[in-house]
Amino acid sequence: MRDVTWRMGFTLTALLLLAVVGPSASCGGTHQLVERLLARTPQVQVERFLGAIARGDRQAALDLWWPQGASDEALEARREAMTDALLAYGADLKYQVLEIEWWRACCEPGIIDDPGQAGAARFRVALRSGDIEAVYHFDVLVPGGYWGDAAGNPVRTWVLADIYPEGAASLVWTWR
Repeated sequence: MRDVTWRMGFTLTALLLLAVVGPSASCGGTHQLVERLLARTPQVQVERFLGAIARGDRQAALDLWWPQGASDEALEARREAMTDALLAYGADLKYQVLEIEWWRACCEPGIIDDPGQAGAARFRVALRSGDIEAVYHFDVLVPGGYWGDAAGNPVRTWVLADIYPEGAASLVWTWR
């Protein structure tokens, strides 16, 4: 029993330490581990949004969509229209991530293979519920860009920036 108590105490202390110093951790891939432990990954952003949609919680879904373009009428209109359209999938919503495209978001944006250096991610997601089925893109990014190795790999804060049906263009992440 004493061994279990010691392990629990150590684990809780380690998690507390990560929560306190995690945002400034910057050793190689450590930032990715901290992001996972703190549930601050692009995958979590997409999952939270789709969870709110499946629950029918419009306000929670809107709150998860980063309103950085609130002064941008086109983005605000898309944010509301896409949220309402996706709510039609209802509680039976099922989804599958088909592809994740990782992007370097500093100096010269472009597709990269290393998620640890990415400042943006474009998810291609198939959604279905009953007779409704479609593919959407979810653009998740680090506000202000991410300089990866050049900045010491700080822990990233990812935000859901845009959602749009396949075939449409992003209003936020326009590099191609």
